[in-house]
Amino acid sequence: MKPGLAEVRERRHQEARAWKERTGGKVLGLFCCSVPEELIHAAGMLPVRLLGEHEDTSEADIHFPVNVCPYPKACFDQALKGRYDYLDGMVVPNVCDMVRAMLGFWQTSRPLPFLYFLEVPQKISPESTGFFTVELRRFRKALESLGGSPISEGAIRDAIRLFNADRALLRELSALRVTGGVAGSLVQDATLAAMVLPKQRHLELMEAALAEARAAPKSGGLPLFLSASMLDESDFVRLIEESGGRVVADDMPAGTRYFQADVDEADHDPLRALARRYLEEIPCPRKMLPEAHLARLLDLLEGSGARGVVIHNLRACDCHLYEYPYFKKELEARGMSVLFFRGEETATELEQQRADIEAFVEMIGE
Repeated sequence: MKPGLAEVRERRHQEARAWKERTGGKVLGLFCCSVPEELIHAAGMLPVRLLGEHEDTSEADIHFPVNVCPYPKACFDQALKGRYDYLDGMVVPNVCDMVRAMLGFWQTSRPLPFLYFLEVPQKISPESTGFFTVELRRFRKALESLGGSPISEGAIRDAIRLFNADRALLRELSALRVTGGVAGSLVQDATLAAMVLPKQRHLELMEAALAEARAAPKSGGLPLFLSASMLDESDFVRLIEESGGRVVADDMPAGTRYFQADVDEADHDPLRALARRYLEEIPCPRKMLPEAHLARLLDLLEGSGARGVVIHNLRACDCHLYEYPYFKKELEARGMSVLFFRGEETATELEQQRADIEAFVEMIGE
């Protein structure tokens, strides 16, 4: 029996290995939603987002101090434990210090045939988009060299259409959160599944999930907006649901940022279209000022019906932590209650957070 969306994350390694055995294609791991997966797909390869686990990072602790971002550390720990041994390569974007460090640590401890550093500009501007377009041409050539064959413009356009179609289904499922048609955890499951599955397989699962969602009864709970630096699992969203809340919208790298905007299919230069989407349309504090990021967040919040905002920022994720005081001030000035967590990605921490969420829901619901 094939897994549903909720089971994909747990089975992601088996899914990737099965695809590789079935197709003979290469699997590339990647960090962040700044890497254009369409190019990897057009090269006949499978892009797989690297994810951690809620377990002791016993292997990575040998290499890193405790006061670093737990997300890339947890991913590297999985590699050291051999769980990513099916990867043929990895793409590391220039997005933050810890992610950049992954290139060197992987080269030293888990060398791969293909390790690529993708230079993502640090701000949004016409010049930056031009630079990123040139960088994507270089990335295309590197993929062609790895795959041993050229990547046609037609293949890139086909990939863009396929990924746009998948994003459209994710947006449709996400919109059902507002009315209680689906649980926020299902949307999170669906997004994580999109990051690790072949796109055609994910489309099939999405169509089935949407058919079920349209006929499902409405879910209850206090409507809340969730902002997070990185949640590479659905446990925290489920914790909110178990505590009487309901996530109706979000601003997260492994959430709405992944499917919020499409690539312009009409652009005569598909690489420029990819550069525009991945640089200009994905909000992130590492490339925009807090005021600009807040404006994007407020656009997502508007019309969601959320009565409070939960902010979950990973410990040592400085770019997100830096903007939190400003976000709290501005959101509370607009009448929104804010609950803040500085998380670590541990199972124990989830239980510690439960009481705080329950009290927050009770306070707002009175």
